[in-house]
Amino acid sequence: MEWAVLLAVVLLTAVYVALPRRHDGDAPETPIDELRRLHRELRDELRELDADAADGRISAQDRQAGRSAVGPRLRAVTEALRERGETPGPAG
Repeated sequence: MEWAVLLAVVLLTAVYVALPRRHDGDAPETPIDELRRLHRELRDELRELDADAADGRISAQDRQAGRSAVGPRLRAVTEALRERGETPGPAG
């Protein structure tokens, strides 16, 4: 259980660190651009979990815990994109 919590914290930290920082001169992202970016990041997280498990860096249980944390967020973002007429790429 502690590994699942630790993995969730690591994943959230990785997402936060990976988020681009807005500078004063940068134009803000539109909501659809934010959704596209988040969709790509979440898909990348799932791929990284799978690769880490395949390479033995994390256990199958940690992989499943990570996918359980990321999966619902990816589904929500995918649905939000579809509601706006977007066709997101495959999650896997």
